[in-house]
Amino acid sequence: MDTTAVERALVALGYSLAVDGSPGPKTKAAVQAFQISHGLHVDGIVGARTEAALRAAVADKPQPQQVGLDRAKFFAFLRSGKAPMFGTSLSTGQVKGIEGILDGFAKAGDGRDKTLAYGLATARREVGAGMVPVREGFSKNDAAARAYVAKHYPNKGYSKPAGPWGHVYYGRGYGQLTWFDNYDAEGVAADPDRALDPKFAAELLFKALLDGRWNGQGKGIAFYLPTGGPDDLKNARRTVNITDHWQEVADFYRQFMAAIAAARA
Repeated sequence: MDTTAVERALVALGYSLAVDGSPGPKTKAAVQAFQISHGLHVDGIVGARTEAALRAAVADKPQPQQVGLDRAKFFAFLRSGKAPMFGTSLSTGQVKGIEGILDGFAKAGDGRDKTLAYGLATARREVGAGMVPVREGFSKNDAAARAYVAKHYPNKGYSKPAGPWGHVYYGRGYGQLTWFDNYDAEGVAADPDRALDPKFAAELLFKALLDGRWNGQGKGIAFYLPTGGPDDLKNARRTVNITDHWQEVADFYRQFMAAIAAARA
């Protein structure tokens, strides 16, 4: 495992540290704490035995469940007009897309309503009302997406081919994954269109929100939307895209929180 993978595993197990790929003292301390708790030799080094134990611990970690979320009530609220982001109707495709995000949260989320609502709100902003993974600019194919970023972002590195495969790493998926390094970190640089797979895209969205991998400070969504504290909705947007369009995302978040509350009633 490289340093980034080690940090992500430790974060998934509840250790507090930034996911930045830098093997600093906090990462070493977290590794040592893990080694102590698992009866391993304590040296802060992820050797074969520590790596195996980390992988096993992550695999055995219970998956959070959306206890009490009545999906029929949830979708009824979204169709009621009380959530104006969807008007008063949802197509079969929209429902399927939202259900995919709910399933992704059940697999990769933390069980918190705030995290679920913010993930849904992020998707609503990044992929539009269709709620399905898209290419940047809502382009229909790779050629169109390449043309879109070349026209609109000619000076940005992600608008040009990068890496050994000649792909352009423009935004794809629910969180609009961009840049070669980010695709490479997720293991999809050779096949970037995998980021458009609904299951992959939904799980990645919540993994990234939780561990802050897209946030320059390594802070996850719980830092900005704490369970027992007030929401910092402006800076919560930093988990995806600095503070770009944060107010719009905040509005979507409040609507989804209301839908979740109705689904639990």
